Amino acid sequence: MALVIVLLRLVGVMNAAVWFGGAVFLTFVAAPVFFTPTLKSYLGEVWPGVIATMVLERYFVLQYICSIIALVHLFAEWLYLGKPLHRLTTSVLAALFLIAFAGGLWLQPRLKGLHELMHGYGRGTEAVAAQRDQAAKRFRALHGVSQTLNLLALCGLAIYMWRVTTPPNGPRFIPATKFRS
Repeated sequence: MALVIVLLRLVGVMNAAVWFGGAVFLTFVAAPVFFTPTLKSYLGEVWPGVIATMVLERYFVLQYICSIIALVHLFAEWLYLGKPLHRLTTSVLAALFLIAFAGGLWLQPRLKGLHELMHGYGRGTEAVAAQRDQAAKRFRALHGVSQTLNLLALCGLAIYMWRVTTPPNGPRFIPATKFRS
């Protein structure tokens, strides 16, 4: 029983650390590099966006895996340990799950298609200037939605990380039956 408790706690903390660390690294370290003037001078205007899209596709796979592990972990603790499902933790995890899958399966493919249309590469992207301008406007709007969701996910991940790493409150005083006579 004690080994299972330790293993469940280890899985939960490691998953939260990888998930939160990946999100922080992508948001504050990796993503800003793609759009620096230096990189654009080497690669041009199109390729940094293409590379960012490829990285984001892999990032969303990490999001899917970590969100599924977190949900399974939450229910494993509930089933095996009898740990109650706290409304805050369950709500945050549900929101993170939805953000990950909505971002990766709905938002990111649309951004990728609009980027292709804006810059005229990919399949079926022979567009006139008016279509490219419209695609650029839609891209900016969806990119704003993406950034907002990413900020919400970072806040949610910080809350989740805190909930996973903070041990539950136990009894304040040890019951008298625990002492040996």
